[in-house]
Amino acid sequence: MATPDDREDDPGRALAWALATMLGVAVVVGLCIGGAMVAVAQVGGLTGDAGGGGRAAAPASLYMPSYVPTKDSGQEGFDLPGPQAMPSALPSDGSATTAPKGDKITLFVAPQNVGPGERINFNGVYTDGEGARLQVQRREGGSWSDFPVEATVRGGSFETWIQTSRSGRTKFRVLDKDANRASNVVTVTIG
Repeated sequence: MATPDDREDDPGRALAWALATMLGVAVVVGLCIGGAMVAVAQVGGLTGDAGGGGRAAAPASLYMPSYVPTKDSGQEGFDLPGPQAMPSALPSDGSATTAPKGDKITLFVAPQNVGPGERINFNGVYTDGEGARLQVQRREGGSWSDFPVEATVRGGSFETWIQTSRSGRTKFRVLDKDANRASNVVTVTIG
């Protein structure tokens, strides 16, 4: 017959006791972690409950307005103002070719005073030039020379930028070589 000392040394019984203890600890830890996650979800507003001491739930932060069709202008692209709506006091030396009113290329530059190597932004309107490639040109010694930058007209407008280290007052324009049409001339002071 087994003595009480023999029962305590039984390895199977000790293993079963250890597994039962670990299972109990795992259940307690799991319940604690699960409870903490539920509390965090309620405080953070991730559940549909209005928890948190009777506070009202926050209103929805994403609002999708109902669809309202836009007025059809009868043409594709953006409805940009034509050249007649642009300011008339643009600097020009008269070298741009004259074109019918809707075919005019209007060029704007910003800033008009920059340091050498700083960015100079060009943008403008060319209402009847959809898809045209406009060559940026610089006035050098009485003639126009191509600057290694082009802009493409999309939706009746265009934009590009350049950098140059040449200092002084420099005149620029853009040219549609296919239509032999040039924009107004803009002057930038560099340096």
